[in-house]
Amino acid sequence: MTSLITRPMVRDARLWLELSLAALLTGLFAISGTVVSAPLGVAQILPLLWRRRHPALVLVVVALATLVHLRLGMWRVVGYLPAMLALHAAAASGSRGVRLGLCAAAGLALSVSDATLRGPVEGGLVSLVSFGVVWVMGVERGQHARERAALASAAAQNARLRAESAERERLARRLHDNLAATVTVMLVQTEALRHTATFAPPERERVDRVLSAGRVALAEVREAIADLDGRAAAHAGQELAAHLDRLRAAGLAVPAVPDLDLPPPLEEFFHRLVGEAATNALRHGGAWVEFAVAGRVLSIASGPLGPSSGSGGYGLRSLAADLEAYGGALAYGRDGERWVVTATFPE
Repeated sequence: MTSLITRPMVRDARLWLELSLAALLTGLFAISGTVVSAPLGVAQILPLLWRRRHPALVLVVVALATLVHLRLGMWRVVGYLPAMLALHAAAASGSRGVRLGLCAAAGLALSVSDATLRGPVEGGLVSLVSFGVVWVMGVERGQHARERAALASAAAQNARLRAESAERERLARRLHDNLAATVTVMLVQTEALRHTATFAPPERERVDRVLSAGRVALAEVREAIADLDGRAAAHAGQELAAHLDRLRAAGLAVPAVPDLDLPPPLEEFFHRLVGEAATNALRHGGAWVEFAVAGRVLSIASGPLGPSSGSGGYGLRSLAADLEAYGGALAYGRDGERWVVTATFPE
């Protein structure tokens, strides 16, 4: 319910913000006397409404309109604002060609044009520096947006994995407890009956077959649960590989994940731990993650940490409780500019 209400509200707020910005630019153009050609002024301002959806196209249109307007005698500094806004949006693009090539071409073209009107220093150099600052701000904004998207995706993946793991464990325990208990009672009662009652040889043979079938059924239940654990661990490994690829795309340096040769329940936990530690590294501004293995001890270091980073969250506390239930231990904390998570797995 909340998400259904929030998204339209966000869209409406963004639309009003864009319209207000367009109105503000229009007023600045009119008050400052910037406009030499009304159609060119419209071509500079109107496309900005679509700069988030089509940043490359908007930058091309606005930059061309600004260049022509400059040649017609537009000399007010405010006339560069639409091009700066378009450049800022294009610099945040995920496309390397748009972010570097197109933005550089537009910034240089406008700076050179301004240099011919105002001189190399007051025109060209000042414009180049101004466009450079705007470009850097746009690149930073785009990087932060991609990191937030990666973290949101990672959080959703981790939540789904935890829910699937909890549900699988609940069903497995229920299956084991109910079937194993029922079959065990049947076996005990049948075994007692076999030793206390008097049977003819054919009936005793039938009782022995019942006991043998019960023991086989109990073993098959345990094998089925072990197989379920193995398939869940393999699926968790595939999910972890895709999750780490997303974090690498967001800028986090993550090496290959080591192989600890753990049994299925612990192997699934290991995948969850690596995913949580890597996600936390990116969330707290880290640039890299490193793994170290010594026997059954895994250390995951990440960094560099900022001055305000240094406390474990709910994810690590939950993982520590899970590993303790398996007979292991999980410790984590700050070590200088590194954050270190150390897991000791049971033998």
